[in-house]
Amino acid sequence: MAAAGALAGKVAAITGSGQGIGRAIAVLFARQGAAVVVNALHQSSVDAVVATIRAAGGKAAGCAADVRSAADAQRIVDTAGEAFGRLDILVNNAGFPLDAMIHKMSDAQWDDCIDVTLKGAFNCIRAAAKYMRHEDHGGRIINISAAAGLIGSPGMANYCAAKHGLHGLTKSVALEWARFGVTCNAVAYGWVDTRLTGEREAGEQVLGHPVGIPKAMREQIRAGYQGHPQSAEEAAATALLLALPEAQHVTGTIVNATSGWLAG
Repeated sequence: MAAAGALAGKVAAITGSGQGIGRAIAVLFARQGAAVVVNALHQSSVDAVVATIRAAGGKAAGCAADVRSAADAQRIVDTAGEAFGRLDILVNNAGFPLDAMIHKMSDAQWDDCIDVTLKGAFNCIRAAAKYMRHEDHGGRIINISAAAGLIGSPGMANYCAAKHGLHGLTKSVALEWARFGVTCNAVAYGWVDTRLTGEREAGEQVLGHPVGIPKAMREQIRAGYQGHPQSAEEAAATALLLALPEAQHVTGTIVNATSGWLAG
């Protein structure tokens, strides 16, 4: 990972970057010259990604933190300031589906999904204000969303609500921070092959909830998906486009990255 690249001199913080799309974004941004703050709940996950980036010649710092906490969100963005002196790019990737039909959905399934996916993004954007709300800062905020936030999905009312709310947050921040040259966009992905879209494995949990999608539901979703499934690395490329200096006039948009599944 050479220092020269499309993001040379930039500093990026990526939440939920211990694995999956977030990890792929962190590695790609570092390869493009950015200094990267890696975030995940567990220190071991953070350390592994930081080590991967540094081993390839990139710059990285880590912050194990929970975006549901305003104080932890502040620690994430302050890690960028303390380690690299600034924050140019914030990628709000932390989030996960907690699947259940709405009449069977527990309060915890609703609250944890909303708190990580939507409140977590709010916490991090608010925390980033002291770094980005300056004249002609030219920063980038990229919120990782999903097609579920555009069209809804059975068994995912909490996730759909969180992602749809994220779209409203995206547009509002774009309007509020335009005068600082800060753009705010979201990427609505279709099917991306990650641990969270994989078949549920016994015992694996996040915040006390099983990880993955039950086999029957996974097969139903995949059967109705008409697009081309993406790898995490392919998904990361779309986030990179929005992080580029040349994307300064793209803001308040929900980028459709569903591989042809949705055309509107």
